[in-house]
Amino acid sequence: MIPTGEAHDGYGRAMLDAIYITSVIVWSVALARVDFREHRLPDRLTLPAIPVALGVLALNRPQNLGFAATAAVVAMAAGLVAHRIADLGLGDVKLVPSVVILVSNAQNPAENLAEWFVAMAILGGIHAAIQILITRDRRSHIPFGPAILGGMLSVVIAG
Repeated sequence: MIPTGEAHDGYGRAMLDAIYITSVIVWSVALARVDFREHRLPDRLTLPAIPVALGVLALNRPQNLGFAATAAVVAMAAGLVAHRIADLGLGDVKLVPSVVILVSNAQNPAENLAEWFVAMAILGGIHAAIQILITRDRRSHIPFGPAILGGMLSVVIAG
């Protein structure tokens, strides 16, 4: 499920997997809840996650650090462009690097990144369609953090 290095026995690995998955789910639910209610993602939950995600990756898959760091910078730059031209929130932009790093914690980080992107787009589209149908307002604010996090969870849990 979650790569934790080869030095751990079966029980220890399962325990680390459970702690990792639980932590990622709790963090994701907390962020999604705030985004749904307040239409913002607080810095105190997004920014500290970047070094934490890097630490997790450094322990589990140090060979993926270069890929993850590059992908995180590129994704954040793309997010800044989307912020300027498509109204993506800055909280979403600050969330993306840690999500990209967590998704890169795998045997094939490029494949995981592609799967996350597709899952995020599908979830965001479904959410937008439902919200537009309910509110009948095409200009309605649609929080994108839950789609970013839901896509990440689908990839991380499927491992």
